[in-house]
Amino acid sequence: MNRRSIYVDGFSHENPIPAACQLGGLVTTGAVHGGGRGSDPGDFPARFGDQVAAMFDRVAAILAAAGGSLDDVLKFSVRISSPEDRDELNRLWCALFPDPFSRPARQLSIGTTRPHILVQCEVLALVAGDGGGDA
Repeated sequence: MNRRSIYVDGFSHENPIPAACQLGGLVTTGAVHGGGRGSDPGDFPARFGDQVAAMFDRVAAILAAAGGSLDDVLKFSVRISSPEDRDELNRLWCALFPDPFSRPARQLSIGTTRPHILVQCEVLALVAGDGGGDA
């Protein structure tokens, strides 16, 4: 099995790391946020909910590049900047994963890497197939 770096259009880290890495069917992301390329504050929506929606869209794009989808996610590790945003995160989470018997595990912690990053996550997924999706 060969390790494969995954990159997606419209998202990159300011450090020399890919959006995700795949080894066989196992896919893990680095930190995924709801802003633009890098961490320029001007590229981030001001509203928490908008950043969450963009983050979930970005995770879906990363998984698609790995040959999978949100259905393949085993765990989200989510960081939010303020505990007051937990209810909004839960509302959006339940909208994304409406079946309570088929939701990924989730760990939540408080504190993000930059003040304008209101939410970010890391994802662990197991993608069926050969892992030959296009990046």
